[in-house]
Amino acid sequence: MVLGFPLAVAILAIAVSLLLPSIYTATTKILPPQQGQSAASAMMAQLGSLAGLAGGAAGIKNPADLYVGMLKSRTVADNLIKRFDLNAVFESKYQSNTRKTLESNTAIAAGKDGIITIEFDDKDPKRAADIANAYAEELFNLTRTLAVTEAAQRRLFFEKQLEQTRNNLV
Repeated sequence: MVLGFPLAVAILAIAVSLLLPSIYTATTKILPPQQGQSAASAMMAQLGSLAGLAGGAAGIKNPADLYVGMLKSRTVADNLIKRFDLNAVFESKYQSNTRKTLESNTAIAAGKDGIITIEFDDKDPKRAADIANAYAEELFNLTRTLAVTEAAQRRLFFEKQLEQTRNNLV
């Protein structure tokens, strides 16, 4: 009984592991653009460790958290579903079910060093790599559209001012 039961469980575990399909994990790491310091964060940096406590209480977090939120957004998921025709891949009639499956197969996390790690699990190794890399491309497209960085916001402001000036001259 002492040897028979563990041996039976081991044989069953080997049989199940051989019958399960292979799952491949593709990993992409990106370094998000660094945001400039605002006046408030510059003053808090001068206060030292006390600023860290105040910043945590005020909800100020790592700038990479903003990009992680963008990567987990519905916009990025819908673009990936459309780009890779994931409704057919996951055999789902509804986009919401496909979105949930995509979310369950994806792990996105920001490390303490600011590097964002994107991991995607799939049965096809090429599709897993393509989707993991596509997350980085979609983040680039989204940040270009939203103008997240201070320089991008400044550029959009100057473009609007230039357009208004041209209209006034006409």
